[in-house]
Amino acid sequence: MKNKKPKIVPLLLLTLLSAVEKSVGSKMFQSAFCKIGKEKKDILNKGDLSCAFYVAGILAMFDLIDKVHATVSGTVKAMEKAGWQTTKKLAPGVVIVWGPEQGGGFTHDHLGFYIGENKAVSNIWQKKVPGVHSLNFAPPNSKAFRPIVAMYKHSDLK
Repeated sequence: MKNKKPKIVPLLLLTLLSAVEKSVGSKMFQSAFCKIGKEKKDILNKGDLSCAFYVAGILAMFDLIDKVHATVSGTVKAMEKAGWQTTKKLAPGVVIVWGPEQGGGFTHDHLGFYIGENKAVSNIWQKKVPGVHSLNFAPPNSKAFRPIVAMYKHSDLK
């Protein structure tokens, strides 16, 4: 009798979460260069504005969106086109869109991954690299926080 090879089933969610957790501290998402007029410019400002580039880079690596994007709106549009759907259920692997900071100075949206236990990973502008933080970015004894405005899940992440 011939030995039957076991079926190999990729575990996409576990692999994605592993990549997200191991990306913490990585400098690879700090720069994206564009030519604006005749000038070359790092549109991510050396990591200050890398949240969308980070999330899109991870998602593109797993064929969960078409390509890498540098803006929150472009990344969200690509996610929706690739079958990502809004959800109200927080689960590891969900992509979170945070609104502008309440009680603070940020005026733009932000993207990151939920990893469980009320923790998320996104680009931390002060460090200019991905980092782990609380779900709403609220530091202890602070009134500043970022509200969650949307959460997205993908049916391939099981």
